[in-house]
Amino acid sequence: MLIVDDSKAVRTAVAKVIRNSFDTCEAADGEAGWAAIERDPSIVVVISDLGMPGLDGFGLLQRIRSSTSARPRRGRERLHQ
Repeated sequence: MLIVDDSKAVRTAVAKVIRNSFDTCEAADGEAGWAAIERDPSIVVVISDLGMPGLDGFGLLQRIRSSTSARPRRGRERLHQ
């Protein structure tokens, strides 16, 4: 599970709550989150802040949805089956 937020305190708090149930990784902004998604095939869930400088959560979601790569969209497609 990827946690994307420009606040380290928020990322740490979310990770602390879910780390007993999920493997987590963190990114400080949308660009770093996108890089993590492209690099790490184990990421199938993203929790993202919506309001961040640079690529915000809305932009990250748009990038995931418009990706031509099958991997970032695979989890989303499973939800609709």
